[in-house]
Amino acid sequence: MVFKPSPAAWLQYIVMVVGLGAVTLGAAAVGNGDPIVTLAPVLALTVVWVILKVPLRYLAITVLYLVLAVDYTPERPQSMFWPSPLFPLGKLLFTQMHELVGIGALRFPLIDGLIIGSIGIGIYRRATKSKIDPPVVPIPRPLAVVLAISFFSIMWMEVWGIARGGDIKNSLWQWHQAAVLPLIAMMYHYSLRGPEDWPLVAKTIVAAALTKSAVSTYFALVIVPAQHLEVEYTTCHSDSMTFIFAISVCIMRWLERPKSGHAIRGILIIILVFIGMFFNDRRLAYVSLVGGLAAAYFFNPWTPLKRFITRGLIACSPLLVVYFLVGWGSNSSVFKPVQTFRSIIEGQHAEGELDYRDIENLNLIATWNTNPVFGTGYGHEFLEPYPLPNIAFVFPTYRFHPHNSLLGLLAFGGWFGFTGVWMYLVVTVYLAARSYHRAYAAEHRTACLLIVGVVASYLNQVFGDMGIISYICTFQVAVCSVLAGKLAMVTGAWPWPQREKVLGLKRAAPEEAPPSGATAA
Repeated sequence: MVFKPSPAAWLQYIVMVVGLGAVTLGAAAVGNGDPIVTLAPVLALTVVWVILKVPLRYLAITVLYLVLAVDYTPERPQSMFWPSPLFPLGKLLFTQMHELVGIGALRFPLIDGLIIGSIGIGIYRRATKSKIDPPVVPIPRPLAVVLAISFFSIMWMEVWGIARGGDIKNSLWQWHQAAVLPLIAMMYHYSLRGPEDWPLVAKTIVAAALTKSAVSTYFALVIVPAQHLEVEYTTCHSDSMTFIFAISVCIMRWLERPKSGHAIRGILIIILVFIGMFFNDRRLAYVSLVGGLAAAYFFNPWTPLKRFITRGLIACSPLLVVYFLVGWGSNSSVFKPVQTFRSIIEGQHAEGELDYRDIENLNLIATWNTNPVFGTGYGHEFLEPYPLPNIAFVFPTYRFHPHNSLLGLLAFGGWFGFTGVWMYLVVTVYLAARSYHRAYAAEHRTACLLIVGVVASYLNQVFGDMGIISYICTFQVAVCSVLAGKLAMVTGAWPWPQREKVLGLKRAAPEEAPPSGATAA
């Protein structure tokens, strides 16, 4: 049957398009051609349409792609020498709304509004028993509890810090993204049906990595030479997590299901993503890649491939030792991996001097020692018993935002805050580990390995590049935490009395038939 709108329907469509066009032109005139203001009516209409018609998972996946793919303006993408075509969207998502529209009360970025709005849509549809979204797999109660504890621990650190004379204006910037993480997890809990949405999540993050790699490569090969620039990075620091995710998912998917199609597609994606990661030149990216692959290695059972890799590493170990010993003091490009490893261990500094990060770490430890149980609370600067080079001319609030967010959390929250904020990471890895050994679907096992790798990558970013205040890092670890919970319920790694009834299983059968020789130990 061919759909043929009536003349009245056509008239409504025409009026709507003309009206929207007129409003858009008016917005362009009011905003003096600012693309953000010009697109506002279209965006508003899109939001209304999403609320009324679109399953929530599509909105959540779109938001995930945008957060990871557009220019992340808080980290000065491309060192602010060149705005990519995605820069306007990045500005719209991450800039405080009052700076865009001039309304002082809107002191939050649009991305926060999308998160809260998505949660609101999910709650409303559940309350009204809407059929737009299907039922979702629940997450284990302990995971929900520790995510809530993370949020309330941050609020405690804020109250504790302000009560001790902290600066409330600066404190809000110290914890904002970390406090939003449980809300992002709630958004994906309501929007993702269960492990069946894992492939869509993985493809979305890979697409974002390819997008960022294209921007990185174009900037490095075209813009930098044309403008004779010297840059330390080509996109931003937090993109390392996105690059590593894309590379790791290709490798781990092949490890779990070694098919020629997976290998060919995986190699192509790895090459394209690695080019962008190479130009971005973040040492932590390589550390994260090694950490993720190490997790896959230790989690995997003793397959013939694992035995082959283990024997190969043992056989090559003498050569690797000689390679590192010879390359430790060499500047040859042949020993570039050794030089990168050495710079991570020793830092980048002149001979006889401490690296900036080392001095900062000593100061954070000294700050933590003043109150090891509860910390200073937010709103306080870290102490500086070991003088740092003054970078206030480019970063006035640098003592509120240490590069090492891990030690910073200890300094500001002590053991109490540190444990409360990050307990969910332990539960996430625990659930992923249990699910891996109970999952028969290769895609589910791949997801479990990736979740552990993402947590390792997140901790690297937090330790070295202020990852705790990055939306890019926060979104990835939040969605992986939710997927770990849903995988645990579906695979039977966590008790779910209604599992058989909801999933249509018989006698607690696994989510799919096991491959030959597999066990669910």
